[in-house]
Amino acid sequence: MLIEDLVPEFERLTRHTAVISYDAPNSIRERVLAGEKFDLTLLPDGWDEIRAKLASTPLAVGHTEFGMAVAATASKPDTGSIDALKRTLLVSRSIVYTEPKTGAIAGVLFARMIERLGIADEIKKKSRRISDALNARLIKTGEADLAALLSSEVLAVPGVQFLAMPPEFRATVTFSGAVAKEAAAEPEIARSLLQFFTGPSAVSMLKSNGFEPG
Repeated sequence: MLIEDLVPEFERLTRHTAVISYDAPNSIRERVLAGEKFDLTLLPDGWDEIRAKLASTPLAVGHTEFGMAVAATASKPDTGSIDALKRTLLVSRSIVYTEPKTGAIAGVLFARMIERLGIADEIKKKSRRISDALNARLIKTGEADLAALLSSEVLAVPGVQFLAMPPEFRATVTFSGAVAKEAAAEPEIARSLLQFFTGPSAVSMLKSNGFEPG
């Protein structure tokens, strides 16, 4: 996973120690708005809600692509057009995606997509919405045939393959970081960490985790 690779290298180079806390995007925003102290936060979207809590404009760290995945041993379904995508979704026996209410961007994008395709009711009947887990793992265990996710998540689970969306539903998801305006206990270290995330030293680690820099 991206942070697990980047932070240890930052600690090795600077001798600073970073304490990491994970949560769903909506929960992170709620914690920030509630006044919880933090130095640096990373999010895929929703920055306007917490803008007053930030020291500066969020800085793009890396971007990845929205899509779906199936088992690497399965025949790759056709998702190259809207009609083909619709057929693939309808014939799939079981689908997993992240609960949109958590704010997880892949889950939000998938929910919007099936609504636009006009098949939301059919898909929801055979879908499992989860949180705090990698969707692709359910493909590997045989609990789902198809998973909606980000391309970066595919690399975290060996044995699955990524399906790109047709042009009408392609979306690039950018994860950005920002330092706290007043709550930061170590603002200089937080800025150094963000600079490391967005600097040349992080490029190879971003790419190895399925992200393109910026």
